[in-house]
Amino acid sequence: MKLQNFTAVAAALLLGVPSQAYADDHGEGWYLRGNVGYGAHTDMDIAGDLVGSVQSEGNVAVSLGVGYDLGNNWRIELDGTTLWTDLGVISANPGAASDGSATYAGMRTNTLMVNGLYDFDDFDDWAPYIGAGLGIVQGDPSAVAQDAISNGAFFENPACSAVGTRAMSTACSVFDTSTSISWQLIAGLGYNMTDRLVWDTQYRYQNFGDLDFDSTSRRYSSADALTVTEGGTSFEGAGAHIIMTGFRYRFGAKAPMVACWDGSREKNLASCPERLPEMQTCWDGSEILASATCPAKPPRMQTCWDGSEVPVTSTCPPQRQSFTCTDGTVVFDSLDNCPVVLACPDTSRQEIIYYEFASGNSAETAPTISRILDVDEYCRIEGVRVVGHTDTVGSAAYNLRLSRDRAEDARSELVRQGVDSAIVISEGKGETEPFVPTGDGVREQLNRRTEVVLTLGETADIVN
Repeated sequence: MKLQNFTAVAAALLLGVPSQAYADDHGEGWYLRGNVGYGAHTDMDIAGDLVGSVQSEGNVAVSLGVGYDLGNNWRIELDGTTLWTDLGVISANPGAASDGSATYAGMRTNTLMVNGLYDFDDFDDWAPYIGAGLGIVQGDPSAVAQDAISNGAFFENPACSAVGTRAMSTACSVFDTSTSISWQLIAGLGYNMTDRLVWDTQYRYQNFGDLDFDSTSRRYSSADALTVTEGGTSFEGAGAHIIMTGFRYRFGAKAPMVACWDGSREKNLASCPERLPEMQTCWDGSEILASATCPAKPPRMQTCWDGSEVPVTSTCPPQRQSFTCTDGTVVFDSLDNCPVVLACPDTSRQEIIYYEFASGNSAETAPTISRILDVDEYCRIEGVRVVGHTDTVGSAAYNLRLSRDRAEDARSELVRQGVDSAIVISEGKGETEPFVPTGDGVREQLNRRTEVVLTLGETADIVN
């Protein structure tokens, strides 16, 4: 489809748009775009009746588009672009200028694509954008390669080598059109000149893939007889690089951005972020609403003669006479208020736990520990010594381990019933200290025991 066809399609779409779409409060609406610039086709390989490769020269590119601004930074656009370039001499014939044979190639491409575009609107009146498109391309090449006879010599053109060996003049040509799927990538920059007019500059890369065309080979015999052969030629790796500038005209003026309280810009005040309440910092470092009242500041305090603290605006209690007791305690009013040390009836207390033969645990452990800890109310446990013993049955090493197990049995129960582990000392004596002396290998119940000894101290209390 030629450029004039693209223009007709764009105009038809615009005429079919309801008029109310042309004035949207949020910038949505239709627009028309026109760009002109410079482009070049990518390097291409030619295969088929013609063979070789070509390199494009640059030329004018023109693009027209009709689109719709969706109002959320996205646009969708129908875009038509045309580019005609000279592809020069087909590289398979490097001697074309000297031997009289000739090659020439040129290419026009017309594309019709649907683009999706995204505008970045964080730069005031400038709006960079990116996009991609998918559609069709119509390739229209002009390519000719022919043999030559000069000064009686015949020059065979290698670009027409698909014909094979010949002894007569041959010309291969491509004058055809081909339509194929194509795609493109776009990067551009817009500048809002007015609410409706945008200066639009963009770069695009177009990819056409392989374009296949019908080609013709014409061979002349020495008797000037003409033989025409139809074939095919493919332009492989076809594409284009184009940079253009132009304008977009919006049919619905984009609403001006408003400045929000925090410095950001939005389409209207309702879209601005919610204003944060004003805060104040109180004397204690807390933050509260400016409309609220800070907590009352506590009064300054003073320390009275007895160590108590009262506000500086208050009066300390009347000073009382103090006395230091023999144990260092300070009392007021009278020495009679000193704590009286009540005597503990014992300095130590002992219990024995007996064990079955070869056993490290005893059913008597818990009740025995409970009984020994039930000391007088004026006694304080200052230390505990736990010693395990065995009879003489078994080796000395075995009996030592067994006595330690029996000591640990009592120690664990002491800690379980509330005794501080730091004041408990436990050890095993093995068979070295029997209660009843016996010979070696004799079972004796009284020797299978653990002795628990409490060291007691006195506790004080105030009588008065």
